Amino acid sequence: MKAVIVSDSHGRFGGIQDIIEKEAPFDLFLHAGDIQGGCGRIEEWAGCPVYVVKGNCDWSGDFPQEITVPFGSHRIFLTHGHRYGVKTEKETLARTAMNLGADIAVHGHSHIPSVDERYGVMVFCPGSVSEPRQQNRRPTYMVLESVSGKGLKWDIKYLE
Repeated sequence: MKAVIVSDSHGRFGGIQDIIEKEAPFDLFLHAGDIQGGCGRIEEWAGCPVYVVKGNCDWSGDFPQEITVPFGSHRIFLTHGHRYGVKTEKETLARTAMNLGADIAVHGHSHIPSVDERYGVMVFCPGSVSEPRQQNRRPTYMVLESVSGKGLKWDIKYLE
């Protein structure tokens, strides 16, 4: 299985469309919040299940605060992360994911891509597709794959 993961697009959808075209085909599309707009275009472009959670800047939209999504033999806990203090620590998020039976946690909010492991839970942040804050300030996203018999494979990618 292959998932494309983005976060913090803040109403800008052009980069998302480029990512979808570049990474197709894939099985799942995750947006970790601060979408600031409808996700109808993403669903149309992706042609697969799309999951979006509400971020701290998403005042409208009928998105859940968090959701758990099956991903092959794994379970992904998807949240924006602002309610878990992800800018300063990942332990609370990882414990919550573990308690929900998820072995993967995906968050946004920091605008900085990262990969961590806490309590046996892989914690991923794809960064921001529109307002990156890491040193090089290049928009990022993530591709996550579940390879049968080989576990997880992930890649943080830059938007061209």
